[in-house]
Amino acid sequence: MAYTMIAEREQQKIRKQRESALIVIANAQVMEAEGWTVVITDEDGKTLPLAEFEATLSQKFASWYKAKSRPVVPTTIPGPNLFSEPANDDAAPEAVVAAELEAEAVETEAVTEVKEIAEDDFETAEAANAVPAEKTEREEIALVAEEMAD
Repeated sequence: MAYTMIAEREQQKIRKQRESALIVIANAQVMEAEGWTVVITDEDGKTLPLAEFEATLSQKFASWYKAKSRPVVPTTIPGPNLFSEPANDDAAPEAVVAAELEAEAVETEAVTEVKEIAEDDFETAEAANAVPAEKTEREEIALVAEEMAD
């Protein structure tokens, strides 16, 4: 076999051998996305992490293969800058709460009253599911409704 992928996570280890570099890359990408540490051994016997293997493959087959760009994930969390001057514009907690209350008051003033809808304004289930009436029937129904309203 030309390519060997080894994926490790905790005490688990998976090894896959394939002739196709693209199949190995596809398997490695899935495993890496699921949290596995992946290395690939190429046909020359060099063991490389997935990103480096993809880069060498894209150089080797530049006419038809382009490596996917990967987002840079920081390995450490930056701490606060201890040497910078403290910001003087930090608002006190009371000022932040007052600003939030003021913004809430402005929002509630802008709300208009909701118009009430009478229950009679809605169709009944029978009327909503009824077969549409012919034009003459609709005219007769409208006349009957007008007579009942008077």
